[in-house]
Amino acid sequence: MPVPEKYSVDGLTPSEVQTPGSVEELSQVLARADGERLAVIPRSGGTRLHVGNLPARYDIALDLTAMPREIEHEPGDLTAIVDAAVTVADLQSQVAQAGQRLPFEAPRAAEATIGGSVASNAAGHMRTSFGGIRDWVIGMQVVMADGTVTKSGGRVVKNVQGYDLYRLHTGAFGTLGVITQVAFKLAPVAAATRTVAVWFDAPDGAAELAMRLFNSPSVPEAVSVFTGAPATAALGHLSDRPSRDEASFLLLARVSGVAPAVARQVDEITGAAGTVDATGYEAAEGADAEALWNAVDSYQDTLTLAARSSFKPRDAFRYLSALTDGAADRAGEDGAPLAAEVHAGYGTVIAGYRDVPSDGAKKLAGKFFHEAARNNGTAIIEWCPVEIKKSIDVFGDAGSALATMRSVKLRFDPNNTLSPGRFIGRI
Repeated sequence: MPVPEKYSVDGLTPSEVQTPGSVEELSQVLARADGERLAVIPRSGGTRLHVGNLPARYDIALDLTAMPREIEHEPGDLTAIVDAAVTVADLQSQVAQAGQRLPFEAPRAAEATIGGSVASNAAGHMRTSFGGIRDWVIGMQVVMADGTVTKSGGRVVKNVQGYDLYRLHTGAFGTLGVITQVAFKLAPVAAATRTVAVWFDAPDGAAELAMRLFNSPSVPEAVSVFTGAPATAALGHLSDRPSRDEASFLLLARVSGVAPAVARQVDEITGAAGTVDATGYEAAEGADAEALWNAVDSYQDTLTLAARSSFKPRDAFRYLSALTDGAADRAGEDGAPLAAEVHAGYGTVIAGYRDVPSDGAKKLAGKFFHEAARNNGTAIIEWCPVEIKKSIDVFGDAGSALATMRSVKLRFDPNNTLSPGRFIGRI
């Protein structure tokens, strides 16, 4: 029976599909694959499967959608033990019943799984104040390439159980093992939450306000600046609906806490907006605020080429200015409109273009790497045509760290069974 097209990765189709329904079955599948020197690529929600280099080999599609989806929530300890196949939305829904949350947001949260989000170290808007998803992991269960089931960390926030090996699997894109369960610490849901939208006709004011908020005594839980498609999408949800000319750049700041503190923070943000050449602002709450954040996340799947880059916060805005400067000002060097967002406090920039031809995509990919290095940062090409992946390493240059990474891969997966070629340096 032919393998369905949905299991193809970067144009490669496996010869078989395995759909284990338990950790034991998963262990057996991997043990056989490792013994027979077959290459395996795991997948579940598939929302981050586009990230990575071309596979060197691809024999078995490991479909994890039939794996258990249990959540063991301990409200009194502010922790949860979560099966990797659970979606981000389902986890948030269950722990919210006890007034708690995992302080992490994922685009397409109803499809994005916990395992995939951790394995790819997915970025969310709350990194400004809460850090990344890796900062909330306290333990992990992983099935290694040879089928061995391992555990690291623990089930409580303060534990001394073994080494923090789970940190190696966070952001390894499934190349060292298949995550089957994750233990998280949680945070309380705030009593009140509001979002302030501030728009600008130039990037400097947006950058200045973002850094002021990040350096203020009461940092908003999320501060992000957008331009292009995400800004346009969000502007349509504002009651004032400013024109594109006066709102080329949009800052969203979400504040949370007790109601009086939230009201004070909103006043401080709107007051500061008047000192940094903002062309307008608006505060929203409830469903209106949620619509703004959903709108700025809706554009990513439409991109032909996109990079995620990391910097010190100030350098992140210099990088954004470099991408939108001169002849490329908000239109790309090949006529494609730039879409970008900056997570202000964490220095993460996600920027990309849609409808870019292959020859233009290669040039723009090089620009992402060049400008990231010039501004003391690093870049990963997360979306690009397959033709581009044939000629570049989408993770960029790892430098002297690559030898260590190869050594870790050899120790964890000596037969190169898991996602061979997909990670940095084509490991």
